[in-house]
Amino acid sequence: MQHEIRLTDTNGYTVATRKVHHRRITQATHRMRNLAARHAASEKDLCLQHASALTGLNAQNARDEAARIRATDYQVRITPPVA
Repeated sequence: MQHEIRLTDTNGYTVATRKVHHRRITQATHRMRNLAARHAASEKDLCLQHASALTGLNAQNARDEAARIRATDYQVRITPPVA
């Protein structure tokens, strides 16, 4: 039986989707969590690069936004197989 595992970011956008056999759900979930950590780090770097091009309050807001990005805020959703 195939399950679909979906990784979504803090805005609800899908980062990755994978179909896995029900015996491999734990392993696939762990891989998705690792992907969330890498994706959050790249999003944080992007915000900080953007902040470096700004000045004053805009730069501070961009740095604050980067500080709010955390991999633990990403969600892994597992959908049951369709019979």
